Amino acid sequence: MRTAKCRSGFVCLLVGAALAYYSAKLPAAPAVLLEKAKLVPSDGASEGGFGRSIAINGTVAVVTANEQQATLGSGPDRPSAAYVFERQATGAWIQTAKLSSGNAGDLYGIDVAVDGNVIVVGAVFSGLSYVYEKVSGSWQQTAVLGSQPNDGNGYSVAIENGIIAIGEGYSSHGMALFQRQTSGWVQIASYDSGIGQADDEYYSPRVDISPNFAIHGSWGWDSDPPVPSTAYIYKPAAGGNWAQATVTALTQPNGPASPNGWSRNVMITANTALISGDVFRFENNQWHFEASVPGATALDDDSVTLLGFAGPYRYTQLHRRTTAQDAWPTRAELAASDEAPITSASTDAGRTLLASYGRPSAYVYDVPSNLDRNELVQDDFQDGDAAGWSTLPGSTFAVAASGASRFYRQTNTTGNAAALWPALYGSNDQSIQADITPRAFDGADRWFGLVTRYTDADNYYYVTARSGGGIQLKRMQGGAFTTLGSAALPVAIGTTHRIRLESVGDHVRVFVNNRPVIRVRDAALSGGQPGLMMYRTQADYDNIVANSNPALTALVDDFELLNFDFQAVAGSWSRFNTGTTWVRRQSDVTGGTRLVTGGLGTMGDQIVAADLRPTQFSGTDRWVGLIARYRDDSNYHYVTLRNSGSLDIKKLVNGAIQNLVTVPFTVQPNVSYRVRLEVIGTRVRAYVNDTLRAEATDASLTPVVSRAGVATYKAALDLDNFLISQP
Repeated sequence: MRTAKCRSGFVCLLVGAALAYYSAKLPAAPAVLLEKAKLVPSDGASEGGFGRSIAINGTVAVVTANEQQATLGSGPDRPSAAYVFERQATGAWIQTAKLSSGNAGDLYGIDVAVDGNVIVVGAVFSGLSYVYEKVSGSWQQTAVLGSQPNDGNGYSVAIENGIIAIGEGYSSHGMALFQRQTSGWVQIASYDSGIGQADDEYYSPRVDISPNFAIHGSWGWDSDPPVPSTAYIYKPAAGGNWAQATVTALTQPNGPASPNGWSRNVMITANTALISGDVFRFENNQWHFEASVPGATALDDDSVTLLGFAGPYRYTQLHRRTTAQDAWPTRAELAASDEAPITSASTDAGRTLLASYGRPSAYVYDVPSNLDRNELVQDDFQDGDAAGWSTLPGSTFAVAASGASRFYRQTNTTGNAAALWPALYGSNDQSIQADITPRAFDGADRWFGLVTRYTDADNYYYVTARSGGGIQLKRMQGGAFTTLGSAALPVAIGTTHRIRLESVGDHVRVFVNNRPVIRVRDAALSGGQPGLMMYRTQADYDNIVANSNPALTALVDDFELLNFDFQAVAGSWSRFNTGTTWVRRQSDVTGGTRLVTGGLGTMGDQIVAADLRPTQFSGTDRWVGLIARYRDDSNYHYVTLRNSGSLDIKKLVNGAIQNLVTVPFTVQPNVSYRVRLEVIGTRVRAYVNDTLRAEATDASLTPVVSRAGVATYKAALDLDNFLISQP
């Protein structure tokens, strides 16, 4: 065992003599993409429910607004709308139309489709689908298709290559196809396959169409014998004769014989079908099962891109088919810069539209063909040197120590001081974060901070935490500075702040303690490198991380709303009102408990934080703590706050506990502690109330898809303000 870096007043231990600290390069994570444009309705979407359904094709995006319940008669019954946005030659997206049936309670906008200059909007409770075409530069209603209210028609719509597909419900289960002809939109085919569900929550099946195929689902029937959930794919006869199409029925690979709703979501392209996360490929005139991609819900017409949800996390995963054709690795994570939870996705030719239901905004992404990212690098100076750092004239940086802890200290207070890192040199996408502790200010309004895209003394972005309080984002361009944004921040000598500055694309953002405080759009500067900067300030920098991705807030839950973000693995967990706030309460003190996030998990590095308030310890050496990189119930990392007077970082490997580090720490019942557990590359760090308490190196760590959560042992707990982020 050897002594590791720690703050004064406690001891940190490392496991394994060969596990020395160093400036480490780590495998690159999937690209994190922020929106290229944010679409906001000009009237604020007074109908409510903006983002109910979305569609994108080329330079046209459509977002419907409807908050009506999908059960007939449940309301609220008022007219709804479809907002049309178009990309201009300048690259800006503007609203060009607001469409509506004008009818209250018809559930207009339950589904929408767009192809070129045609938009189709379904209104299931009227049984109608509305067709709009762009005529003389404006969107005009040119047809209303369907005529059977309360029959489920119009629940799902699609359009491709001038042919509209509309789902048909109870009396005729399947879909109808319409084509634009001289006389208008004419029905050219109708398919009736499978069995519908005649109840208040099932309408028509989902439908989709491509130039080569059309598809709809069928729920199945719980009869004797049962009819399993099935997807029906139609291929037109020679000459594109859809009226004489051949049909192929697909059922879930290794699925049950009974109905389970497997085919409730369907999409199809020229040679690929996506059915509730299962991918099929058309080869040698047959459909073959290719792979399962959990959470996948949207298929691009390029047949190589899938979008999926790793719910309850606040981003969408982008998968790209490899040359092996049976692997769909996650290549990117698409997130909203304002941290909106994503609820729907549409993609076409590499352009993606996402929406968050109920928020008056949607998000457009232009996904690049090259999604490779630079490796994440970090430096905690525990090797005793600052190899790779270059300091600017007037700076007096040096590695300093306090006990076993080492950090990068700058002591000159006569002017500007800066140190640049070759990490990400020349890359236009730069993010840098550090734990920064000011030690002295020479005068009023002095500051410490970080810099990105530094090309010379006259051109860079920088963030400043000011001696009089507050934090400011600035741009130095051509030797003149501009303040781009500001936020409140108490600043005091000896107080450590986790600060992050990002310049990714035209998004420039500042985070404090892993939460965004300033967000602007600016692309005036490019290139250069990231670094540290201050003015007439002595400061210590530690635990520096740099990469090409923006930070991703994957999950935030304050429990004020009822949701299903977590899975109780063990213990007695309930949502509880304390009288002042809602918390997640754990009341079982008889053994170990665990509460972990649901869904598929996050990718690789994790920062997990929460307010932990132990309310009872049953005996001695009892504890509460956080879990990170939870693979399963036998493999994860965790930190414990123990009533025996210690803080431990541990890991569970195949059910066996391994202790990584133990430090003194006093925990008391009915006191709330803000605990943060970070697992970044081979580093594991634990903070309490934003102060680093212990850290260790674990060389066995590899970036994997994993979940996170909370654990206790014979202790009751109130949990609040849970957060997962990726650096």
